[in-house]
Order: sequence, then structure tokens, then C-alpha cells
Amino acid sequence: MQDKTQEEIEISAQEAPASHQELLDQIGSKLITARESRGEKLEQAVRTLKLQKSHLQALEDGRWEQLPDQVYALGFLRQYAKHLNLDISKELEQLSDAQYRLTKPLTFPDPPVAPSRKWAWLSGIAFVLLFVIFNIMNSGDDEHEIITAVTPESNVFSEPAAPASEPASSRLDESFAEEKPATVEPAPHKVVVDLSEEQVKPAKAKKKQAAAVHLYRFEAATGAVWMQVYAANESDTAKGKLLKEVLLQQGQYSTIRQAGESLWINCGNALSLRVKVDGKIVADTGTLGGGKKILRNFHFKLN
Repeated sequence: MQDKTQEEIEISAQEAPASHQELLDQIGSKLITARESRGEKLEQAVRTLKLQKSHLQALEDGRWEQLPDQVYALGFLRQYAKHLNLDISKELEQLSDAQYRLTKPLTFPDPPVAPSRKWAWLSGIAFVLLFVIFNIMNSGDDEHEIITAVTPESNVFSEPAAPASEPASSRLDESFAEEKPATVEPAPHKVVVDLSEEQVKPAKAKKKQAAAVHLYRFEAATGAVWMQVYAANESDTAKGKLLKEVLLQQGQYSTIRQAGESLWINCGNALSLRVKVDGKIVADTGTLGGGKKILRNFHFKLN
């Protein structure tokens, strides 16, 4: 029954809408059709998702202007569509307004036959990823230790290089040979010491950077919070890779383990967000971003 309903919904969406509002109406119609095919009333979805009835009603009616803010529209829509097992990725791609574009395409897998298998696969994948990340971090530290261990030995093997000047000195007169220890030997010795110091300093600096890994915890302390968290780019001047996109209900939290002391955040209802780093509160409710409710491309730094 569910497959038949999905097919009917896809047929009704073959022609692209002529305007942005028609696309919102089309998305709302698909939500209503999917909900009614499940024999589910709107009040049941409200209780399951713990969202306000007016918000879900606005999505079904295509009245996005009645939602609290633009950033909430996508968060509520994704959560509602996932609850209905409804694929609306094509409609979202057709949105011409950049305010409603996602950072990555939506994908909704078919309902699993055995829910326990799904969680087993997810747990296995997560374990493998953590194992790979742990090995990469440890291998990076080992490389730095090898560099610091090899560098001092260069001083030991560089000193015998002084006899290389003996063939040239044998061609000099005996009077000049007596001055050889005072003029020739100190010069190469000083050069070797300077080079070893330059080699040791970068190795210590790299090892120090590899250890700067922090546990970030984002809590929806006083209300629902929608947020996107990005890593900083290499120059720390703009956002880089998307680390997490999540809608948190009041009392829920999400954690990220990330190296470095800089993140970029987009957030709806930032006044309800509390941020902890390594177990310590660094930004309490109402303080993040200077007390702004909506944060766009906010640069979060520990120092």
C-alpha cells in the first residue's frame, strides 16, 4: 500500500511548478497524501515528532511564511518527511530560492525489513570509522617522534666531515698546516648545530598541533534548536567541511569530536543553545553570537 502511494505521489510531481509558491503547495500535497495513506491524523504526527501543530499545518498548506524563521522550514520539513517515509529530494532541488537550498542532497532509504539489522550496520560502520581515525592520529604522532629522534644524530655523524679538508691542506706549506685547527674545523661545526635546531622546531610544533582535539557538546537547553556545524578551512578564514546538521528538541544534545579550536555555525533559535567544550560551559544560553536569535556563518573560537 505504501509503494502504491509513493508511485501516485511521483506521478503527480512529474511537471515542475511554474512558481516557488506552487512548489511549496506541491510539497504540502505530497505530505498530506503520504500521511492519509498511513491512516494517520495530524495530531498523531504532532505527538510523535513533538512539534507544534501549526508548524506541520503550515508545511502541508504551503504557508512557509507562518513558520518561526526560514532556517526552521527545512528542519521541520526533513523531520516530517522522514517520519512519513516520503522522498521529496526532487522537489527540494527545484527550489530556485537560495534560502531554501540544502548543503547536500536529501536521501531517504526505503523502510528496513528488520530494524535491528539497520542499527547493527550503522554501529559497525561507526566503529570502523572511529578505528581508522584513531590509527591515523596515532600514526601522525609516531612520525613526529621519529623526526625528533633522528635529528640529534646528525650532530654525531657530521663531525667526521672535517677530515675532508685534509687533501687540500696537504698541498699547503708546513707553516700553514699548523693554523688548520683554528680556521677550518669550527666553521662546519657551527653550520651543523644551526641546521639541527631548525629541524627540531617544526617537528615539535607539528606534534603539539596534533594533540589539540576537543569534545564539543551542543545542548538545546530552553527550546528547539536547528543547527549546522562546519569545520574551518585550512586558513581558518571561512567554513570548510560540513560536520553535522541536526534539529534538537528541548533537552536533547549532540556532540562532535574535532581537532582545532575553531568552528563555523549556522543556527536557528541560538538563544536556547548552550555550548560545552571538554565538559566546560563556554557559551551559555542567550550569549552565543552576541545574543542573536539567528546565526549565519558564525565563527566560533575557543580563544
